[in-house]
Amino acid sequence: MNQELHKARLLSLILFVVAPLEGASVLGNLAAPGLAEKYPGDIGIEHDPAVLFHEDFEKDPIGTHWDEVKTRGKSSTPAVQEEHDAPIARGNRSARAQLNKAGQEDVTLVKRLRPGHDELFMRHYVRYGKDYGYHGHGGSGFMADAGKGSFKGAGKAPDGDRFFWATLEPIGGRNRDWKPPGALIFYAYWWQMKPDGRGNHWGNWFEPKPAQIPAIETWLCVEWHVKVNTPERDDGELDCWIDGVQRGKFTGINWRSDERLKLNQVSLSQWLEPGSYDESGGGATRTVWYDDVVVATKYIGPKKAPGTSGDHK
Repeated sequence: MNQELHKARLLSLILFVVAPLEGASVLGNLAAPGLAEKYPGDIGIEHDPAVLFHEDFEKDPIGTHWDEVKTRGKSSTPAVQEEHDAPIARGNRSARAQLNKAGQEDVTLVKRLRPGHDELFMRHYVRYGKDYGYHGHGGSGFMADAGKGSFKGAGKAPDGDRFFWATLEPIGGRNRDWKPPGALIFYAYWWQMKPDGRGNHWGNWFEPKPAQIPAIETWLCVEWHVKVNTPERDDGELDCWIDGVQRGKFTGINWRSDERLKLNQVSLSQWLEPGSYDESGGGATRTVWYDDVVVATKYIGPKKAPGTSGDHK
């Protein structure tokens, strides 16, 4: 499965035949208070009935609370490490992931949510290093996977009762005139995705407008929401908030054909093959930091500092 997804991502990077989808509103309004409002500093948020997963990377080895840490390529250092540097880390510790041209081409943190859900929100913080340039693919994402063989391969739409998947990720470089790390888009595969002019199905885009381009070396609060459709109805949804402001709302999506197909996986990832650095902004590394992850069945919102109404570093 992982290798097939990477193949799909590689081919879409090379050909980049995409179908930006209609439906984005120019929103820009602050969201109503979310779950985080009730838990300053996120203290105790993991006990809220709506919360499915919480990871602040403050305790235990990185990856302990995830079901899998997937990597590809060779490296003399772990793909994900603890970040203690006070000017960078949120709180005492954050997770630092680094790809390198010498061989570390992928890192993915996977959390499985079984038996699955019809609606999910995922909030996390991300910081892109000054070495970032652009990547192949990678960000925060969700998956509905019925099991082995559900993803049919690069350029092929999956079956509606077997699979759908999307990541909210920055993308740019030769594709658009967006400075590094690129603008945030949803990159998605599902059974009714749009084909290119040749009958192939490469990852479709749901593109927030105006373009949301993260600042380098700055923590950004990212949250997305996905709601599955009722089979035979186009009533699925996909949304995103950047620093608590809604920047994308996409409706009328037919994610699945069978109600038994549920959202059962979330992830944080980044990927760039060693041979693609020159066409992706140059350099020899790609460093990104993650922190304060919450997955829930309700809107979460930015993390609040104890005793204040502002965001916590």
